[in-house]
Amino acid sequence: MIKIVNLSKSFGNKKVLENVNFEVSKGEFVFIIGESGIGKTTLLKHLYLEEFADSGEIYIFNKLIDKNIKQKEIQLLRRKIGVIFQDYKILPDRTVYENVILPLRYMGLSKAVCEERVEFALKFTKLIERKNDYPYYLSGGEQQRIAIARAIARQPEILLADEPTGNLDFNTSLEILKILIDLNFQGMTIIMATHDLELIKYYDNAKVYKIEGYKIVKL
Repeated sequence: MIKIVNLSKSFGNKKVLENVNFEVSKGEFVFIIGESGIGKTTLLKHLYLEEFADSGEIYIFNKLIDKNIKQKEIQLLRRKIGVIFQDYKILPDRTVYENVILPLRYMGLSKAVCEERVEFALKFTKLIERKNDYPYYLSGGEQQRIAIARAIARQPEILLADEPTGNLDFNTSLEILKILIDLNFQGMTIIMATHDLELIKYYDNAKVYKIEGYKIVKL
């Protein structure tokens, strides 16, 4: 599903990634570990087509991704890719339900399909009883679950999770990880960036890559 060959990326004079090689197959759960600021988010942004490599090749669903890709092609690929952000990026003036359904409306889905997907996502993340509440009434873990529900309601083939437990205590982090593992059991491909090395011990079936010194190595 994803293949990266000799990817290098710098911002000005600051080198971030160099000659990165990375592959993900359908149905895999992949941890990308490394210290904060090491390049994990930059790598995920390449996979979501927010950043483009200075050199090297990226293939997503066998499509070569480079700076010449058309905006229409980007939008079509993004429909297959969900993203969970570390800072949630949920709307404080919208209810849980509204936060989850809003992206589906932009996709042009029918009202019935939108409602069906939202109900599934909220039940899966155990938020169905909180659907009419506003985010500021919810805990950090519940707010992160809103972000997960919003992502999976789009039914992506690949789910990118950028430090989804970075702002949470350890027990809540395990709850979030369990949701991601359950999604993986159902066939969704998961790529999770984290600096919390304890979490990777809780899923033996996952592949683990580490970013260190601008490069990525499989552990």
